[in-house]
Formats: sequence, C-alpha cells, structure tokens
Amino acid sequence: MKRAIGVFLIAQALLTYLTINTIYTPSTATILDRNTGVTTVSYSYPWVYWLSFIGLGIVLILGTYLVFAKVKKQIFN
Repeated sequence: MKRAIGVFLIAQALLTYLTINTIYTPSTATILDRNTGVTTVSYSYPWVYWLSFIGLGIVLILGTYLVFAKVKKQIFN
C-alpha cells in the first residue's frame, strides 16, 4: 500500500510540474539604453511559481521515500 501511494505521489508531482511549467509565463521587462543601443530583457516569475516548486519537491521526496521504504513484518505473540 505504501508503494502504491508513493508511485501516485511521484506521478502527481511530475504531472503537476509539467502543468505549472506550461501555464505560467514570465513577466518581461525590456530596458533600452539609448546611449549604447543595448536592450536588456529580464524575466521574472511570481512567488507562487517558486512556492509551488518547493511543495512539489517535498511531495516528490515523500513519494520516493514511500516507494523505497521497507515493510516491517510484525510478529504477533
């Protein structure tokens, strides 16, 4: 049962990562230096984007632990 939940969590984390990665588009800021003609483009993501990746990392680690955890055999007396 632990292994099935672990596989589910890993699959859920990976699919959520792919979904979030395609949904969020970075906000761009273009700065033009008129003296040199150099254009600088900077990209920034909202804080929820980075926060969700931290959560997905935790879920991925938990799922990996559940997949590779050994099952303890209980001995009843």
